[in-house]
Amino acid sequence: MTPKNDGAVAYFSDHTYSTAPEAKTKLAIDLKFIHNDFIRSSDISITNEAYLKFLIETASNGKVKVRASTKLQFYIIRGGGEGFLPPSFRGVDASSFTFSSTSTTGVTTRDSEMDYNDLMVVFDKTTRLLSAARLERPLMIKGRWSKNTANRVYDSWNSREVFIYKNENFNVKFLGLGVRDPYRGKGATVDMHKQENTNGCIFIVDRATPDLGDDAALGEFEPQLIKDVLKQAGVDITKVGHKSISLGKMHLVTIK
Repeated sequence: MTPKNDGAVAYFSDHTYSTAPEAKTKLAIDLKFIHNDFIRSSDISITNEAYLKFLIETASNGKVKVRASTKLQFYIIRGGGEGFLPPSFRGVDASSFTFSSTSTTGVTTRDSEMDYNDLMVVFDKTTRLLSAARLERPLMIKGRWSKNTANRVYDSWNSREVFIYKNENFNVKFLGLGVRDPYRGKGATVDMHKQENTNGCIFIVDRATPDLGDDAALGEFEPQLIKDVLKQAGVDITKVGHKSISLGKMHLVTIK
């Protein structure tokens, strides 16, 4: 593609793409949305409802569209976090990044593997954008979590019920967004929650997340996405308990 202006330097300063296999396609989708006009770079944003709907439809080759529903609609776009990554991911594969991780029991494990480039978007019943956030998904935690299990659970989420409940089993209490998949409660329970420690659960990225180690602050904090979802669902965040509350439906879209 030939740009319509010379704003490419500014665009790539504000939008980070990694070397992940899906990054090239994601960039092409983004440039298509702005008609290859870098002056419109601010349109590529996780707060832009029109862009996110375009991303979902284009990434699915027109097979998935955001439609009105009786409940909230959750969309995970695999590879959709490309363009919204921290600058440190330039030149590395954000879909398969090796690092050291800490479990919920405080055990640090080297050579863990994480997928940093997925995006979750939530729309209300009328298709109005509620919230969006990048996800950080553990692929492998040595001795605790395998890539085969991680992908098998994730792949099963399409068209499944999404719910929320309060988990008080660890040092840091959290509200867990769960998906009613066939592996839940059978040794492969995966929630989506605030960034802290993990045995396999997925992090919802939020810049306001307190520092790891400050258990008191982390225990009080919840990501803006969760707060937005509960507010729209009419659920008092302080009254979410161990019993799960149904919220809506999950849709998976994969950028290839």
